[in-house]
Amino acid sequence: MNQETVNRAGEKVLGIIGIIFNVLAIALIGFAMASYANVQGTPEFQQYIEDEIMADPAFSNPEEAQMVMDMMSSSFSVVGWVLIALLALSTILAIVALVNLRKTDKASIAGVLFIVAGLFAGLLSLTSILFYIAAIMCFVRKPRVQNDQNLRDEDFKYQEDQLRRKEESVRREDEVRRDDTTTRSNRSNDDDTPYRPL
Repeated sequence: MNQETVNRAGEKVLGIIGIIFNVLAIALIGFAMASYANVQGTPEFQQYIEDEIMADPAFSNPEEAQMVMDMMSSSFSVVGWVLIALLALSTILAIVALVNLRKTDKASIAGVLFIVAGLFAGLLSLTSILFYIAAIMCFVRKPRVQNDQNLRDEDFKYQEDQLRRKEESVRREDEVRRDDTTTRSNRSNDDDTPYRPL
C-alpha cells in the first residue's frame, strides 16, 4: 500500500511569509526602542514632557512627573523586550515547523508548532492568522492511500481465475460430449437392433 505524498508548498509559503513578518516586526520594535532611547536623552524631549506633564493638573510637583516619566520609560523598554522575545520564539517555532514539513509523516506536528507560533506572534495579528491557516492545511490535507497496484494485481488475478474456470468448464463439456458420442457409437456397434425413434 503506497501513500501519495502531499505537496506542502502552500503551508511552506505561508510559514515563510509569517517568518518574514515576524522578523520585520522584531526590527521595527527594536528600531522604535532605540529611537525612543535616543530621543529620551535630548533636552527638547525633556522640555516637551515637562511642559505636557506640568500642564496636567493631576501632577502638582515635578517629582511626581519625573517618577511617571521614569515608569513610562522602563515599562516601554520592558514591553518592547517581551514583544521581541515572543516574536523570536514564534519565529523559531515556525522554522522548526517548516523543517518538519519536509518529512511526510510529521505534518500534524508541524501544524501544532504553527498554532503555538501563531499564539506567540499575537492572538489575532496578520502573522498569527497566516500561521493558523498553515496549521489548518497541515491537519486537513492528508495523503491518500494508493493501492492502485494492489487493485490491478487483484483484478488481474480475478480475471485469470475467471478465464481458467471458463477453460475448465469448456474442457469438461468437451469431455462429456466425447464420452457421450463414444458411448453412443459403442452402443450402436454392439447392438444389432435397428434404431427406432419413439
